[in-house]
Amino acid sequence: MENNSSSPLSGQYSGSNPANNTGPLPPPVPPKGKLPPPVPSQKKSGKAKSLLVVIIVLTLALIASLIYIYQITKQSAEELAIANEEKQEVISNLEQLKTDYGELRVSNDTINAQLSSERKKIDALMERIKKTEATNRAKMRQYEKEIMNLKSLLTGYVHQIDSLNVLNKALRDENTKVRSEISQSKRQVQELSQERTALKSMVEKGGELKTRDITAIALTNRDKVASRARQTAQLKICLTLVENNLAKRGSRNVYVRIKSPDGSLLTQSVTNLFDPIAGGSQLIYSAMREVDYNGEELEVCVYYKDTDFMSGAFDIEVFLDGAFVGSTQLVLK
Repeated sequence: MENNSSSPLSGQYSGSNPANNTGPLPPPVPPKGKLPPPVPSQKKSGKAKSLLVVIIVLTLALIASLIYIYQITKQSAEELAIANEEKQEVISNLEQLKTDYGELRVSNDTINAQLSSERKKIDALMERIKKTEATNRAKMRQYEKEIMNLKSLLTGYVHQIDSLNVLNKALRDENTKVRSEISQSKRQVQELSQERTALKSMVEKGGELKTRDITAIALTNRDKVASRARQTAQLKICLTLVENNLAKRGSRNVYVRIKSPDGSLLTQSVTNLFDPIAGGSQLIYSAMREVDYNGEELEVCVYYKDTDFMSGAFDIEVFLDGAFVGSTQLVLK
């Protein structure tokens, strides 16, 4: 039997459109109280996901940025520390270089002036380095090159000074040797001079012409011996020059000085003078005679004439070429 009965909702779920009965029916509506929870909108869910992705990306980017900044800061601090160490090392090298230049000593004025100029350059370079930032690597490299040039110059000065010192030492040694030789030569010359002086003295002593037998007599006008003053016309003084082959030969002068009993010196003229070997002023002689001596014994007599002789003792001195050789005395009654 055909059942034509239908539920009240049968028309709603019949699968055909009641209007034209040609299309599918809409889904059945669940009973009240049994409806499923509302499904979120697909559009809103997509936006939330996109926002979350953006937040995650930004967070990651921020973290990466912080890490990068930290690394950069750390690297910069390390590089600054290294740069400061390098700068301090450059300053230390320059200070040592200044000390090395200051220790150089030389007596050469030209080199001393050059060293003084280099020390001034070091001081100026030191000021420039201290004022330069440690991170300025280009400047630091330039300063290092300048220091290397100064070191090279220092090496050259050291070699030059060493050469001068060697040369000066050689010159000092040579001077010492020369002074020693000069001193020795002076001693030898002095010794030779002393020997010559001694030899000369010996020769002079050996060559001294000696005399003997000095006598004095009074003579009358007839050349007879007189004993009284009123008979005396002249005084005859004789002496003997002894033989001496070392004595100087040739012309010799014999001088006689006669002092009368009253102490006055007898002379024919106050211009009758001779030079005594002993030095001092010239002496007046009473009479003189020039003889030719040839080394052999020679008797010499000198005469003094006068018109008036007083009685008493006459002191008579004899000189040979200015040298005193002896004396005698004559007494007249």
